[in-house]
Amino acid sequence: MTIRQIYFITAVFVIALFQPIAVRSQNLKSIVDPIKTHLKNLEKENYLSGVVLIAKDGKPIYREAFGFSNLPDCVKNKPDTKFNLASINKMFTAIAIMQLVESGKISLQDKVGQYLSDYPNKTVADSVTIHELLTHTSGMQSFWEEYDKLTKVNIKTVSDYPPLFVDKKLAFAPGSAFYYSNSGYMVLGLIIEKVSGQNYFDYVKKHIYQPAKMINTDAYELEHAIPNLAIGYTMSLEEPGQWKNNIFSNLAKGTPAGGGYSTADDLLNFANALQNNILLCKESVTLCTSGKVKYREGMYGYGFEETKINGHRIFGHTGGHDGIACELMIYPDLGYTVVILTNGEVENYWEASNLIKKQLVGSAPSIDNFFYTKDIIKTVYDKGYEAGIKEIALNSKKYSLRENLIERYGYKFLFEKKTNQAIDMFKLNLHFFPNSTNGYYYISEAYRISGQKKQAIEYLKLYLEKEPDDHNTQLKYKLLMK
Repeated sequence: MTIRQIYFITAVFVIALFQPIAVRSQNLKSIVDPIKTHLKNLEKENYLSGVVLIAKDGKPIYREAFGFSNLPDCVKNKPDTKFNLASINKMFTAIAIMQLVESGKISLQDKVGQYLSDYPNKTVADSVTIHELLTHTSGMQSFWEEYDKLTKVNIKTVSDYPPLFVDKKLAFAPGSAFYYSNSGYMVLGLIIEKVSGQNYFDYVKKHIYQPAKMINTDAYELEHAIPNLAIGYTMSLEEPGQWKNNIFSNLAKGTPAGGGYSTADDLLNFANALQNNILLCKESVTLCTSGKVKYREGMYGYGFEETKINGHRIFGHTGGHDGIACELMIYPDLGYTVVILTNGEVENYWEASNLIKKQLVGSAPSIDNFFYTKDIIKTVYDKGYEAGIKEIALNSKKYSLRENLIERYGYKFLFEKKTNQAIDMFKLNLHFFPNSTNGYYYISEAYRISGQKKQAIEYLKLYLEKEPDDHNTQLKYKLLMK
């Protein structure tokens, strides 16, 4: 063996040795089997409902449906069921903008008014750039409060939305901070229509869905009978044991900011088209998917979230609303694509997402904290509040509790009419998160449902001290006092 051959073999060994374990371990069965078992248990124990798909090098290695697309009639979800995407749609809007940039019709640093000369808010028109709209740094806010007051069936076009937000003042000087803004993405939709000369929905269908072979993706009008569509469900706090559907809280039709529908396979096709530079050139894909501003535990780019775990880059987008929780995440160095589409409560999505990340790229503090909190919830459920406090004391320096997860399981136990366990959960949250506004409301509800009126009044009063403008709860408080 020559010196050169010895050097080459040694170099290969060293490179392999220092690669992350997740890269070297390509035993797909060992990755998929624990996920499959865990998710089946989650379906059985916690109402997981949706579709989960994992692909390697563009091809599915795991695809499974859980729960029901129509819960009252027990119509099961299928692998090709269409789910509401919520904010996942923002990726499509961003890609459309970048296509117009590539064609020279738009510049990212141009102001809104350059394309929408009649835009009514002069401050926005003169000072907000396309870059700032894409990155949620425009200072524009949202429109949900105004939207919820309207007859939703009449709000279908992009131009129907500006009256809901156009007169609002900016929350901050453009470019100076981050505020997640659905309104900003509506303005991007208007710009796409103006510059392309096409209806927004026609543009994305022709330039994104068709080239990506997304045959089951659209912004459906929900008063129509759309086949194979999942309805979203949430637990009722007011009527424990009763599921509520999200039909009346949904958008009547999807928008540039969210609310369209797609399937797991269509989203995989989108991910493949993106990575194969069918929708954009390689440089534009990198620009679009690379983080620009701090967002949650990672960064936000142009309509894409980006994070890194143990050195592995992950990009895509999440989405959520009542009865909707979903994500498309691409792991480029490992060749994985993950699609999670759910039509139930958000804690199941959180668990599926954390589980899959742990299997693909290894553990991280946020993942460890999630599953640690799940363990504490189980301890409190099985052994009571005091046992949970003791267990936390042993691990307080190693892990952090997730307030929202404890709250969600308290809500679940209340829904299941396990009021003692629900009270223990809300007590736990208030012990460690005393500034939690919702915690006071939920524990009041738990005491009210359990017939402990004095405690219900006490905690509702504490809630109203934090939220004095909540008029519905003011009325509830007066009724309790009688």
